[in-house]
Amino acid sequence: MLRFILLWLIIPFFASSVTATAATVTVDIQNFVFNPNTITLNVGDSVNWVNRDGAVHSATQDANLWSSDLNTGESFNFMFNNLGTYTYFCRFHPFMRGTINVSGQGTIDPILCFLSWVESNYSQFFAPAGNVSLLTFPPYTYRYYPVTDSYLAVSSTDNHVYYMFGNDGIIYNAGAFLDWLGTAGCQ
Repeated sequence: MLRFILLWLIIPFFASSVTATAATVTVDIQNFVFNPNTITLNVGDSVNWVNRDGAVHSATQDANLWSSDLNTGESFNFMFNNLGTYTYFCRFHPFMRGTINVSGQGTIDPILCFLSWVESNYSQFFAPAGNVSLLTFPPYTYRYYPVTDSYLAVSSTDNHVYYMFGNDGIIYNAGAFLDWLGTAGCQ
């Protein structure tokens, strides 16, 4: 009960009106092929690779910008925040290749960009990744992660990032949102 009261007290820091324009494209890994193997995205869009094969595969960017090994049934999500052409391959089966072209036509929501980065870099605390919805409770915009029973939020009052792990009920201030945007490459 205490944690719900704390959440209601904290949530106001996270709310703001946010419109998500980002899209997610699914790439199926099946029969030793990335399908589709060429994708065009807008800045702020994501790709979700899903291994539907019986073998272990990876989605590994040629310059190692991202890499994730995927067992059967597992998935990996990556948000594209910068323009460019990105080529990738399966490190277990190097003949498997794909290309992602990112244009500047989309708009990127800084909160969505930040949350995607956190989910990729701190998945042990904020899972599952890939949820594109945001919850609001003025002044907070936040996301709840049921697997790890945790919350991550941005306050429109002081522009700080806050998080809470459900099992301890304590709200932690992680610092200025702008500093995190720089760290996450979302500016």
